[in-house]
Amino acid sequence: MSTRSSMRAILLAALMTLVGCVEHRVGPARTADDYDRKARTTASAAISAVETVRFLAELSSAGDSLATFTSVSVSEQEDALAAIRSDFESIQPPGSPSDEVRSQLVGLLDAAVEHVATVRIAARRGQLGELADIGAPLAGDSAALNSFLQALS
Repeated sequence: MSTRSSMRAILLAALMTLVGCVEHRVGPARTADDYDRKARTTASAAISAVETVRFLAELSSAGDSLATFTSVSVSEQEDALAAIRSDFESIQPPGSPSDEVRSQLVGLLDAAVEHVATVRIAARRGQLGELADIGAPLAGDSAALNSFLQALS
């Protein structure tokens, strides 16, 4: 394993550790401010999962990741992202202004989950060299989630 590959493996391990540290609690949202805070927490956690999958796709395409590791790691991120979406969907919007926030974020999360699933399927089919291209829509998901965060701040 080259020094470059070793550094990527270390960075990946650190990134995956950080992803596990994202706090996401579900509770009632009694005000629009509470709901917006929960939406920001959700979007931040989703960005972390999406960026982890993008990183894995790039590593795999460069030949710097094992097939099993990539497949399992992407699958874990897909599960995490689906749970993040489900948690947010379970929060009752406190009023009609929050309905728009919910609609926007759920749409962004749906797209991200679909794109991560596409990467997982390709990884399991052994298309590792193509994962960066297959995962290209994830950059748009990340950008859209970041824009959502900016608009909500």
